Amino acid sequence: MGYFINDDCINCGACLIECPTETIYEPGVNIGNHGKYFVPLSMDHFFIISDNCDECALFSKVRCIAVCPTDAIKHIFIKGV
Repeated sequence: MGYFINDDCINCGACLIECPTETIYEPGVNIGNHGKYFVPLSMDHFFIISDNCDECALFSKVRCIAVCPTDAIKHIFIKGV
């Protein structure tokens, strides 16, 4: 599964600071992470590389969602799964 950041994001950076897996990135940034390279998923707002997100497995709640002031972080749902 995973999470994504929608267009409600105001680029405050709260989620970036809270992410324990360092999988949230600033808009327009090319990423090298865990030996994988990604092009930016957004040029307009922060974004999550869901392949690296563990959904805050060691925490009682998903930290980025807990601090987002605009409720811009949503869970990815895949039909049929």
